[in-house]
Amino acid sequence: MMAQTEQWMQSKVEYDHSTGFYRVGREHDEPLSTNVVLSVAAIEGVRPTELPPLARTIDPDALDQVFCGTDDAMLSFSYAGYRVAIHAADRIEITPIDETRALTRN
Repeated sequence: MMAQTEQWMQSKVEYDHSTGFYRVGREHDEPLSTNVVLSVAAIEGVRPTELPPLARTIDPDALDQVFCGTDDAMLSFSYAGYRVAIHAADRIEITPIDETRALTRN
């Protein structure tokens, strides 16, 4: 699973130094909830199983359904020390809640 997280970081997650955001190119072959967990795990450099369950923050099934068939939805929530903002179905931005976290990860 660690190899999957590393590959996800290399191919999907991009850090924008000017904004402090991690931008994620959503993988449509995976549920949105899986995209979120894999992205945060990749940023943290851990296995997804080392993160708290997403269901403690938001219902993963509901999250997956919110963005089905819509282009203009936006949702944000906190998860594992990050603010996750999902814009429509294609863009995920992840921002460390603690600003020093971004500096130690990049």
